[in-house]
Amino acid sequence: MTRLALLIAPLVLVSCASDQQQSVNLLNRRLAVTMAPEIADNRVALQPLPDGAQVTLLDSSSLPDDVGALDNRTRDPRASMIQGLLDPSLMRIQVADTSDQPDYVREKRVQAFEHYMEEYRLGSTLQTAEVPVAAPVEGAAAPPGLAIAIHVDCPHRTMWPGYGQGQSDPSCH
Repeated sequence: MTRLALLIAPLVLVSCASDQQQSVNLLNRRLAVTMAPEIADNRVALQPLPDGAQVTLLDSSSLPDDVGALDNRTRDPRASMIQGLLDPSLMRIQVADTSDQPDYVREKRVQAFEHYMEEYRLGSTLQTAEVPVAAPVEGAAAPPGLAIAIHVDCPHRTMWPGYGQGQSDPSCH
Protein backbone atom coordinates (compact mmCIF):
# COMPACT_ATOMS: atom_id res chain seq x y z
CA MET A 1 0.00 0.00 0.00
CA THR A 2 2.88 2.36 0.80
CA ARG A 3 4.38 1.69 -2.63
CA LEU A 4 1.09 2.55 -4.29
CA ALA A 5 0.92 5.81 -2.33
CA LEU A 6 4.47 6.67 -3.34
CA LEU A 7 3.62 6.04 -6.99
CA ILE A 8 0.41 8.05 -6.92
CA ALA A 9 1.69 11.05 -4.91
CA PRO A 10 3.73 12.56 -7.79
CA LEU A 11 0.76 12.17 -10.12
CA VAL A 12 -1.46 14.05 -7.70
CA LEU A 13 1.11 16.85 -7.40
CA VAL A 14 1.44 17.06 -11.19
CA SER A 15 -2.34 17.12 -11.47
CA CYS A 16 -2.58 20.05 -9.04
CA ALA A 17 0.07 21.99 -10.92
CA SER A 18 -1.46 21.16 -14.24
CA ASP A 19 -4.89 22.39 -13.09
CA GLN A 20 -3.32 25.79 -12.41
CA GLN A 21 -1.45 25.78 -15.72
CA GLN A 22 -4.50 24.57 -17.64
CA SER A 23 -6.52 27.44 -16.18
CA VAL A 24 -3.77 29.93 -17.10
CA ASN A 25 -3.71 28.55 -20.65
CA LEU A 26 -7.52 28.71 -20.83
CA LEU A 27 -7.47 32.34 -19.66
CA ASN A 28 -4.92 33.28 -22.34
CA ARG A 29 -6.90 31.49 -25.08
CA ARG A 30 -10.18 33.09 -24.01
CA LEU A 31 -8.65 36.57 -23.89
CA ALA A 32 -7.05 36.07 -27.33
CA VAL A 33 -10.45 35.17 -28.78
CA THR A 34 -12.59 37.81 -27.07
CA MET A 35 -10.06 40.57 -27.69
CA ALA A 36 -9.07 39.55 -31.25
CA PRO A 37 -10.59 42.65 -32.92
CA GLU A 38 -8.85 45.00 -30.48
CA ILE A 39 -5.55 43.15 -30.86
CA ALA A 40 -5.87 43.27 -34.67
CA ASP A 41 -6.58 47.03 -34.50
CA ASN A 42 -3.48 47.50 -32.30
CA ARG A 43 -5.62 48.87 -29.47
CA VAL A 44 -4.62 46.08 -27.08
CA ALA A 45 -1.53 44.00 -26.37
CA LEU A 46 -1.93 40.57 -24.78
CA GLN A 47 1.05 38.90 -23.12
CA PRO A 48 1.15 35.69 -21.09
CA LEU A 49 2.33 35.71 -17.48
CA PRO A 50 3.49 32.62 -15.58
CA ASP A 51 0.26 32.70 -13.57
CA GLY A 52 -2.09 34.52 -15.93
CA ALA A 53 -2.05 37.22 -18.58
CA GLN A 54 -1.33 40.89 -19.00
CA VAL A 55 -3.65 43.00 -21.09
CA THR A 56 -2.35 46.45 -22.02
CA LEU A 57 -4.83 48.98 -23.34
CA LEU A 58 -2.63 50.93 -25.71
CA ASP A 59 -4.97 53.86 -26.28
CA SER A 60 -6.51 54.14 -22.85
CA SER A 61 -7.18 57.85 -23.36
CA SER A 62 -10.07 56.86 -25.64
CA LEU A 63 -11.83 54.88 -22.90
CA PRO A 64 -14.91 56.82 -21.81
CA ASP A 65 -15.58 57.30 -18.12
CA ASP A 66 -19.30 58.04 -18.04
CA VAL A 67 -22.67 56.32 -18.01
CA GLY A 68 -22.50 55.89 -21.80
CA ALA A 69 -19.43 53.67 -21.38
CA LEU A 70 -21.60 51.00 -19.80
CA ASP A 71 -24.29 50.78 -22.49
CA ASN A 72 -22.25 48.87 -25.14
CA ARG A 73 -22.93 51.33 -27.96
CA THR A 74 -19.36 50.91 -29.17
CA ARG A 75 -16.90 48.06 -28.80
CA ASP A 76 -14.94 48.56 -25.60
CA PRO A 77 -11.74 46.57 -24.92
CA ARG A 78 -12.63 46.50 -21.23
CA ALA A 79 -15.85 44.62 -22.01
CA SER A 80 -13.98 42.24 -24.31
CA MET A 81 -11.48 41.58 -21.52
CA ILE A 82 -14.24 40.89 -19.00
CA GLN A 83 -15.83 38.40 -21.41
CA GLY A 84 -12.55 36.48 -21.54
CA LEU A 85 -12.10 36.16 -17.77
CA LEU A 86 -12.58 32.97 -15.81
CA ASP A 87 -14.68 32.73 -12.64
CA PRO A 88 -14.07 36.01 -10.76
CA SER A 89 -13.28 34.12 -7.56
CA LEU A 90 -10.23 32.65 -9.37
CA MET A 91 -8.95 36.02 -10.60
CA ARG A 92 -6.70 38.62 -8.95
CA ILE A 93 -6.34 41.76 -11.05
CA GLN A 94 -3.76 44.54 -10.72
CA VAL A 95 -3.92 47.78 -12.70
CA ALA A 96 -1.19 50.30 -13.42
CA ASP A 97 -0.83 53.02 -16.01
CA THR A 98 2.64 52.68 -17.52
CA SER A 99 2.30 55.53 -19.98
CA ASP A 100 4.37 58.70 -19.93
CA GLN A 101 1.35 60.85 -19.05
CA PRO A 102 1.38 63.08 -15.95
CA ASP A 103 0.63 61.35 -12.63
CA TYR A 104 -2.87 62.82 -12.29
CA VAL A 105 -3.85 61.54 -15.76
CA ARG A 106 -2.52 58.05 -15.04
CA GLU A 107 -4.31 57.96 -11.68
CA LYS A 108 -7.55 59.05 -13.30
CA ARG A 109 -7.31 56.27 -15.92
CA VAL A 110 -6.62 53.64 -13.26
CA GLN A 111 -9.57 54.91 -11.21
CA ALA A 112 -11.81 54.88 -14.30
CA PHE A 113 -10.85 51.26 -15.00
CA GLU A 114 -11.48 50.27 -11.38
CA HIS A 115 -14.86 52.02 -11.46
CA TYR A 116 -15.73 50.13 -14.65
CA MET A 117 -14.84 46.83 -12.98
CA GLU A 118 -16.92 47.71 -9.91
CA GLU A 119 -19.91 48.55 -12.11
CA TYR A 120 -19.72 45.02 -13.51
CA ARG A 121 -19.43 43.60 -9.96
CA LEU A 122 -15.78 42.63 -10.42
CA GLY A 123 -14.37 44.98 -7.81
CA SER A 124 -13.53 42.01 -5.56
CA THR A 125 -10.94 40.87 -8.11
CA LEU A 126 -8.94 44.11 -7.87
CA GLN A 127 -5.72 44.13 -5.85
CA THR A 128 -4.09 47.15 -4.28
CA ALA A 129 -2.14 49.48 -6.54
CA GLU A 130 0.89 49.10 -4.26
CA VAL A 131 1.65 45.77 -5.92
CA PRO A 132 3.49 46.37 -9.22
CA VAL A 133 2.25 44.89 -12.46
CA ALA A 134 4.35 41.82 -13.34
CA ALA A 135 6.67 41.53 -16.31
CA PRO A 136 5.53 39.29 -19.17
CA VAL A 137 6.85 35.73 -19.42
CA GLU A 138 9.17 36.24 -22.35
CA GLY A 139 10.98 39.08 -20.61
CA ALA A 140 9.97 41.60 -23.25
CA ALA A 141 8.90 44.93 -21.85
CA ALA A 142 5.19 45.52 -21.95
CA PRO A 143 4.15 48.42 -24.16
CA PRO A 144 3.13 51.61 -22.36
CA GLY A 145 -0.56 52.02 -21.60
CA LEU A 146 -3.08 50.86 -19.04
CA ALA A 147 -1.55 47.54 -17.94
CA ILE A 148 -3.94 44.99 -16.43
CA ALA A 149 -2.26 41.95 -14.88
CA ILE A 150 -4.71 39.08 -14.44
CA HIS A 151 -3.49 36.34 -12.11
CA VAL A 152 -5.17 32.94 -11.77
CA ASP A 153 -5.45 31.96 -8.11
CA CYS A 154 -6.58 28.32 -7.86
CA PRO A 155 -7.83 27.15 -4.47
CA HIS A 156 -5.86 24.46 -2.70
CA ARG A 157 -7.27 20.97 -3.00
CA THR A 158 -7.11 20.66 0.78
CA MET A 159 -10.23 22.81 0.84
CA TRP A 160 -12.12 20.14 -1.05
CA PRO A 161 -14.48 18.24 -1.36
CA GLY A 162 -15.54 21.63 -2.70
CA TYR A 163 -19.02 21.79 -1.30
CA GLY A 164 -19.94 23.20 2.04
CA GLN A 165 -22.64 25.31 3.55
CA GLY A 166 -24.78 24.69 0.45
CA GLN A 167 -22.38 26.45 -1.90
CA SER A 168 -19.76 25.12 -4.29
CA ASP A 169 -16.18 26.26 -4.17
CA PRO A 170 -14.54 27.23 -7.48
CA SER A 171 -11.91 24.98 -8.89
CA CYS A 172 -9.40 25.11 -11.69
CA HIS A 173 -9.69 22.59 -14.52
